[in-house]
Amino acid sequence: MLTSEERDRIEKLLLREREQALEALGHFEERADDLRERSGEISLYRFHMADIGTEAQEQEKDFLLASNEGRRLYEVDEALRKLYKTPEDFGKCERCGQPIGFARLEVIPQARHCANCQALLEQA
Repeated sequence: MLTSEERDRIEKLLLREREQALEALGHFEERADDLRERSGEISLYRFHMADIGTEAQEQEKDFLLASNEGRRLYEVDEALRKLYKTPEDFGKCERCGQPIGFARLEVIPQARHCANCQALLEQA
C-alpha cells in the first residue's frame, strides 16, 4: 500500500504526464492545420503524385502518433480517476491484487499491473 506522500508524488507525475500528452496532441493538430494552409486547399491532399505519397505518409505517421498520445491520455486519466475515487486501491495490480511497487509507479505512474503480470500479459 502506498503512503500518502507516495500517492502525492504519483499524482504529480500523472498530472505532468497528462499535460505532456495534451501538449503533444495539440502539436499534431497544429501540424494538420499547417499542412492544410500550405496546400492552399480545403483538403489536406495534393494532386501531384510525388506530393501525395509524402503527405499521405506524414499524415499516417502523425495519426499513429496522435493515437498513441490519445491512448496515453486515456490511461493517465483512468489512473487519476482511480487515485481520486479509491486511493486505497491505487497501486494494486489489477490482475493479481499485489502491490505494483512505488519504484515501478515512479517510472510508469499509470501502470495497472505489477512487473510480473505485465510480463505475462506481454508474452500472451
